[in-house]
Amino acid sequence: MKTTIKLFIVLVTTIFIFTGCDKNEEVNGEVKTIQIAALLSETGGLSYLGLSSKAALEIAIDEINQDFQQKNYPYRFSLKVYDTQINPTLAVQAMQSIAASGCKLVIGPQTSAELTAIKPMADSLGILVVSPSSTASSLSIANDMVYRFAPGEQIVGQAMANSIASEGKKALVLISRNDVGSLGLNAAYASNFASLGYDTSLVATFDGTTTDFSSVLANVKNQIINYSASHPLSEIGVVSTSFDETILLFNQANSDAVLSSVNWYGGVGFYKNQNLLANSPASQFAVNTNFFSPGFSLPMATQNSWLPLLTKIYNLSGQQGDALTLNSYDIVKVMSKMVQQNFGLPEFGSALRNAFANAANGYQGITGPIMLNTNGDRANGTFDYYGVQFSNNAYQWYFVGQSQRVRK
Repeated sequence: MKTTIKLFIVLVTTIFIFTGCDKNEEVNGEVKTIQIAALLSETGGLSYLGLSSKAALEIAIDEINQDFQQKNYPYRFSLKVYDTQINPTLAVQAMQSIAASGCKLVIGPQTSAELTAIKPMADSLGILVVSPSSTASSLSIANDMVYRFAPGEQIVGQAMANSIASEGKKALVLISRNDVGSLGLNAAYASNFASLGYDTSLVATFDGTTTDFSSVLANVKNQIINYSASHPLSEIGVVSTSFDETILLFNQANSDAVLSSVNWYGGVGFYKNQNLLANSPASQFAVNTNFFSPGFSLPMATQNSWLPLLTKIYNLSGQQGDALTLNSYDIVKVMSKMVQQNFGLPEFGSALRNAFANAANGYQGITGPIMLNTNGDRANGTFDYYGVQFSNNAYQWYFVGQSQRVRK
């Protein structure tokens, strides 16, 4: 796979050099169309986020194009969405098509594993990639072509570690999906919790295709029993950093008294997961264990702006959006600001990278002020915690609380 990608990069780079053609801006009369590609999951895991993000992008681009038209500004944005199903292989295939088309602006992908897979092409070809939801610290690199609008794993990890400790927990059993983003977030939970002087133990990992969690749950159960020799159950917690597979995990854990006797916590990849609510055993396990997950908070000061937008997104996509959804909205708005500031799209990778950073820093987005660190990642964050309750004959997500603001 690496050899194939390298050969493809050389081929596309050669085409750019000899043709001198920027297909990203196609002349249509006096108006130039700037293509934006989006790598989103429309049919696979995290599809609720992919579909809501697609709607957010469509709304933003429509607003931008209307604004450009009213100002007689000679540019328009167009959008092409690639369904990656949070699969790194599909993300690479999509990126190959994007590179061949000459497109230089990419929004997404949603996961760090996908972003890791496409990053070499983005850096080599000078394609700007801005993810609304990747958090892995391994991707926090200065002077590359990758920017990220979600607070990184260390910010989430510190916020969650502090909150879990404030609930009286002194020992954490950890399990994780086996991908760079989930493992990195899991490690951030563990390191920040351990820095408070408490115990942690990673006991199992699993693939996104895992359907039988019996061995994973056996390891969790054994570690709970081990910790209970020195801690009361009220001081023990379990953390799972994972995506939709958490539903099967909870479903299989629901009948076990030991697993249900301690509190469970999740990561940003399972925040307000709508598919969980349709699975009664899994939802009941979340209720029984006082489960909650963190999600990037939206500022209350701008509620009058983002509440109507989330309603429009739901009406268009049928999915409940959140701050990560609105990150996509903010990203394309920053791209429009960059185009206006530079009278078009900067031609070379370094110029494109710097122009985006200049447009982003200090931008007052619908998700709050955008402040990027030297590695191009969002530098601060506050997190809402949502758990599950049974109310009005249905399982529902409900607001549990909010973290303190963390800046790194």
